[in-house]
Amino acid sequence: MISYLSAVLLGLLQGVTEFLPVSSSGHLVLVQHLLHFKGQSLLFDVWLHFGTLLAILAILYRPVLRLVNGVWQWLTRAPLHPFRFMNRPEGRDTYLLFLVVIATIPTALIGFGFKDTFERLFEGNFILLGTAFITTAVLLFLTRFKRPGPSERDIAVTPLQALSIGTIQGLAIIPGISRSGSTIALALLLGVSRRKAGEFSFLIVIPAIAGAMLLETLHGSAALSGGGFLGPAFVGMMVAFISGLFALKVLLRLVNLGKIHRFSYYCLFVGALSLWIGR
Repeated sequence: MISYLSAVLLGLLQGVTEFLPVSSSGHLVLVQHLLHFKGQSLLFDVWLHFGTLLAILAILYRPVLRLVNGVWQWLTRAPLHPFRFMNRPEGRDTYLLFLVVIATIPTALIGFGFKDTFERLFEGNFILLGTAFITTAVLLFLTRFKRPGPSERDIAVTPLQALSIGTIQGLAIIPGISRSGSTIALALLLGVSRRKAGEFSFLIVIPAIAGAMLLETLHGSAALSGGGFLGPAFVGMMVAFISGLFALKVLLRLVNLGKIHRFSYYCLFVGALSLWIGR
């Protein structure tokens, strides 16, 4: 049974840390340790993830609609020859769709293959957790030295870059490795423009969140039978949605301003705290 207060706190934690580059899974490990909290049901996680998914759709509805249009263009114009069609100006949305698919492949392979392994490895191991937080801090700090070029807004994501970004997104199943921080930082370091780095990072998380929701629903369906579940779950979802809207807007603004490296100091602090706990 989850109380309404716990639902609010967990929804706030999910909404803020899912988008800000500070690792939501890493913070959950710390919160569970410091507050002696045993964790919520898998199905409650689904509701929280749905809240953050709604926040992405609300903020990035234009590129999301481009993905939908890309599916339609591909199916109606060139289902058997998609790459030939993508070379045309009217195939830009289909090209974006295939970039997202390319990035999703390594994410799915790593997630399905190693998620349980990493969770067991990092469970209660604050030395590894601290190391992962510090790794995120280093990645974020390196973006401080990335200077925009004169035509940065025109720098798009390439298939090889999409594959690399999808791979590091898969590795973000490690608690302490921020998904948004690692994907945006790597995209910037690979030469992707600030605006497109932030946008692409959250487009490729849509299938990742959807997949996580599906898995958690399949494993946690029994939680539906518990009385009093829907009320706290809905509250947690709405808190995750509202706080996620705010966090996502803040992050995208900081990315566009070239100031995402500021989060590196916080991740370094949390990493040091984790190392101190695990000493």
